[in-house]
Amino acid sequence: MYDIDTKNVRKGRNMYFITLAVGILFLIIFGGIYISSVLKKNSLDSQTRSYRVEINKYEDSDGDTMYSPTYYYRVNGNNYSCPSSTSSSNFPDTKNSVVYYDSKNPARCMNEYSVSNNRFAFIFLFIPIILIGASVFGFIKIKNRLRVIKELNKKGKLIKGLPYHLENTGTVINGVPIQRPVVEYTLSSGTDITLYGDPRNDYKLADSDGLVDLVIDENNPSNYYIDFEINRIGGNLPTDYNKQVQNNYNNEQVQTDSISQEAVQSENQDNELNNLYGNNSNQNM
Repeated sequence: MYDIDTKNVRKGRNMYFITLAVGILFLIIFGGIYISSVLKKNSLDSQTRSYRVEINKYEDSDGDTMYSPTYYYRVNGNNYSCPSSTSSSNFPDTKNSVVYYDSKNPARCMNEYSVSNNRFAFIFLFIPIILIGASVFGFIKIKNRLRVIKELNKKGKLIKGLPYHLENTGTVINGVPIQRPVVEYTLSSGTDITLYGDPRNDYKLADSDGLVDLVIDENNPSNYYIDFEINRIGGNLPTDYNKQVQNNYNNEQVQTDSISQEAVQSENQDNELNNLYGNNSNQNM
């Protein structure tokens, strides 16, 4: 029934593709670090206490002090050192901290500081999981939105030429704030409602006539779609336009009809005068 372009809605999936890719990348990185650490910890079958701790520190790019301690320990009378495999802003324990090592190769070790930091790394795994979950939810949301728009082709009412204003969605892509059109609309029942259009993921904010078109299911006003150009297949009807445009059209039609009637009346008067003077001329002769 209507020519509805959903390209703008489908383009919203691009943001979720990026979020999904970032989430998967972080999951691989953090997950790989955590799993390798757990596997190494589980492969160490012995433990002892350190007799000395050397605290190494440095400042990161944000100016925060980061610690990466080295623990010294003895096994069978031999001295070994176990540097921390991770750095963090947590000040290390300088007392007799636990060192885990391989009884067959005591130089292969992991200190308690690294184990503790890996527990925090496990918490960071929730960040990519949340990103992935948000992406999947976004894909489902857009799929449902496209289904609703498709149903509007069967049940929707077209209203063309509606005034609107723009509202920020709070989303910024490539430094550009994403906005959406907002329309004040009056249902056939006389109820005034505010309709919020889909985010303009295509960055389009206006078109040639400066108005928007609406397709809405007035039996279920929550189902609607706003775009800058929606047309009826086979040609729009005068009743498809909002009341203001219809009134302008009717006024123009009345003016046109009035001018046409005046032209016809003027022509009839001219014909009557021609007939009258023409008859008088014939009688004089």
